[in-house]
Amino acid sequence: MEGHQRNLYLYDRFNARVAGVSRDQVATLEFWAKDLGLEFPIFSNPIGHIGIWFNALQAGYPMFNRTTVIIDKWGVIRYMQPGNPDYRGILTVLKQLHEEEGQR
Repeated sequence: MEGHQRNLYLYDRFNARVAGVSRDQVATLEFWAKDLGLEFPIFSNPIGHIGIWFNALQAGYPMFNRTTVIIDKWGVIRYMQPGNPDYRGILTVLKQLHEEEGQR
């Protein structure tokens, strides 16, 4: 999450917004976001529906696998990468989407 916070100014250049999802409760996430200085929303999803939707929840394991997802403004998933974020890959996709938008 801290890496996304550091890159917010770059994401903003491509008109992208960041949101996090966690199975933690809202109060825990509020404390955690404040402690880390996060300026983007983190949504509480204790049941795990979002993790299941993005195939980021392992059967029998109570936590999400880290997954980075980029959804364009039409709701189409344009990038999904499990594991730790690949910031270079994220920025490459955002740049591509920004250029596509400029061509419309």
